[in-house]
Amino acid sequence: MHKRKPFEEKHLIAFSKNFDKSFLRHVESQYSLDNRIKKAMNYFIKTGGKRIRPFLINTLGGYLGISQKQLNDFSLAVECVHLHSLIHDDLPCMDNDDFRRGKLTVHKKFDEATAVLAGDMFQVLSVKTIVDSKFFSPDQKVKSIHMLSKANGLEGLIAGQSLDIYMKKKSTIKDIEVMYLLKTGALFSLCFNLLLNIKKMSLKKKKELQIIGDTIGKIFQVTDDMLDRWGDEKKVGKKINKDSQKASIAYKYNYKDCKEYLNKIQNKNYKALQNFFHANKEGFLYMSSLIDFIVRRVK
Repeated sequence: MHKRKPFEEKHLIAFSKNFDKSFLRHVESQYSLDNRIKKAMNYFIKTGGKRIRPFLINTLGGYLGISQKQLNDFSLAVECVHLHSLIHDDLPCMDNDDFRRGKLTVHKKFDEATAVLAGDMFQVLSVKTIVDSKFFSPDQKVKSIHMLSKANGLEGLIAGQSLDIYMKKKSTIKDIEVMYLLKTGALFSLCFNLLLNIKKMSLKKKKELQIIGDTIGKIFQVTDDMLDRWGDEKKVGKKINKDSQKASIAYKYNYKDCKEYLNKIQNKNYKALQNFFHANKEGFLYMSSLIDFIVRRVK
C-alpha cells in the first residue's frame, strides 16, 4: 500500500467498507449450531465503525512490505478484540449505554445474555483467526497469540477496563495515564507489535514503534474523553457527559489545557514517526496526517 499523498478520510471510508465485507464473511464462515450469536455479531459489525486499528495495520504493514493476506488476518484478529471490548463496555454492569454509533447496542437490540456471549465469541474468534490462518508459520502463530493475550488481558485491555470502572474521579493524572495505556494504548501498540512477528527490525526501530503505538492510544483516548465532555451528541452517536463522575483527563482540565496536553502527546508521536520513517518522507507524511485526522475527529 504505497501512498504518495497525505491521508484523506475517504481512504479510511473505502477501506472500512471492504474490510467490513471481509469481516462479515469471516463470521459467517464459522460453524455454529446456534445462529443467534452470529446474528448479534453481524449486527454489531454492520453498525459501522472507523476501523482505525485495521487501517493502521494495513497502512504500516504495507510500507513494511508485509503480504496483504497476513495483514488481513492480523486486522481481523485485532478488530475482534476491539469489538468484544465495545459490546461488553456497553452492558448495564459497565457503561450502561443504549446506543453506539447512533444505533441500539447489542444488549438492547437482543438481550444481555446474547451481548455477553457475542462479546465472548469475538474474543475467541480473535485467537481462532490466527490459529486457522494459512499465512503464518507455527512460530509466528504462537508469538501472535501471546501478544493478543497480553494486550487483551491483565497487562492490557481488561485491566484497563477495570481501572476505568473503579478508579476514583480524584485520581491523579499519572493514574489516569496508566489506565489509558492499558485500556486503549495496549490494543493500538498490538497493531504494530504483531508486525514484528513478520518483519525483523532493529532495537531502535522497535522502540520507536512502541512509542508510536502508545502515543496513538493516548491520543485516541484523550480525544474520546474530550468528545464526551464537549462533543456534539448527534455526531458522537451516543450520550455525552456520561463520564463526568469518572477519572478522565477531560474532566481534570479545561478545554484549553486539554488541547495543550493533547498537543504534547502528538508532538511525541510526531518525533517517533520522523525517526521511524527517516528517509521515507511519503510514509511519514501519510502517517502523520492520519494522526491529525484522529485528533480532529468528531465521533
